[in-house]
Amino acid sequence: MSTKSLMQLSASLCLIALQLLIVNPVSGRQLEPVASTLVERLTRDGLDREYLQDLFVRPEFRLVPQAVAKSLIRKEANLNYAQYLEKYAVDRTIAYLRAHRRSLERMEQHFGISAPVVVAILSVETSCGRYMGKFQTVNVLATQALSLQPTIYGRIYDLIPAKEKSKLTRERVRERLMEKSIRAYAELKAFLALFKEQDRDPLSVRGSMEGAIGLPQFLPSNINTYGFDGNGDGKIDLFEHEDAIASVASFLKAHKWNEEGTEQEKKQVIRLYNPSEYYADTILRLSQLLANYWP
Repeated sequence: MSTKSLMQLSASLCLIALQLLIVNPVSGRQLEPVASTLVERLTRDGLDREYLQDLFVRPEFRLVPQAVAKSLIRKEANLNYAQYLEKYAVDRTIAYLRAHRRSLERMEQHFGISAPVVVAILSVETSCGRYMGKFQTVNVLATQALSLQPTIYGRIYDLIPAKEKSKLTRERVRERLMEKSIRAYAELKAFLALFKEQDRDPLSVRGSMEGAIGLPQFLPSNINTYGFDGNGDGKIDLFEHEDAIASVASFLKAHKWNEEGTEQEKKQVIRLYNPSEYYADTILRLSQLLANYWP
C-alpha cells in the first residue's frame, strides 16, 4: 500500500473514531438506530444534539413496550377509586391537610381555591406524594413517541393479552398508538427542555405510564402552562409540596373553578384534570369530607 493510501486510510479511521466518540460519549455505548431518529427530530425542534446523545446512550435508557401495552388495556372503570374514601386513607389525607396548613393557607389567599379540593386531588393522584409512579418518564414517553416504528409496534401488539385482542384489533391499536405517539413526542420535548433548563437529570424521574410526574401528576407540557413556584426558590418542582399545592390551584383557577358553583360545574373542571366521571365523583366526595377539618 502506498504512503498516500496509508495516509488516506489513517484519516478515514480517525474520522470514524471521531464519529463514534460523538455517538458514544463517555459510556462507549452506541446510539440505537431507533433512538437516532428521535435525536434527529428533537434536534430539529431546538434541543441540543450532544445533550440528547449523552442521554440516549446511557444504560438507564431503554424502550418499555410492556408499559405501552399495559396502557392500551387500562380501563378507568376497573380502577379502585373507593380506596381513597376508606377511613385509613381519609385520616392520612387529613393529616396532610394539617401538616401543610401554612402552605395551603397561602395558596388559598393567592388563588382563591379551597384547600380541601387541592388536597383531595393530591391524595387521589399520588396519596399526597407517597406513590408517584414507577415508570421512568423518559423511557415511557420515548417508547410511545416511537410506537409506530414497525418493530416497536409489533412488540407492543404481541404483549397485549390474547383475551384483549378480540376487542383491540391491529387497526385499533395502530389508531391508539398514533394518538399516543403524537402526544408523547410533545411531552418528551417539553420534559427534556425543562429538565435541561433546570440542570436536572431527566432519567432520575419516575412517574405514570402516560408520563405524568410529581405529586400532582402533571404532564410535562402542563408544567410550563400551569406550574407555579409555591416556595419562591425560582423554579417549579412538582416533587416539592409547596410547588405541587400551588400548581394544582393554578390549574383549577385557570379553568374557572368556582367555589360557589354547582356540583356539575365543579365536575366539569375536575374532568379537565382527569377525564373520568369516577375520578371527579371521588374528588368531590373526598373534598367534602376534608372540609369538615378545614376552617
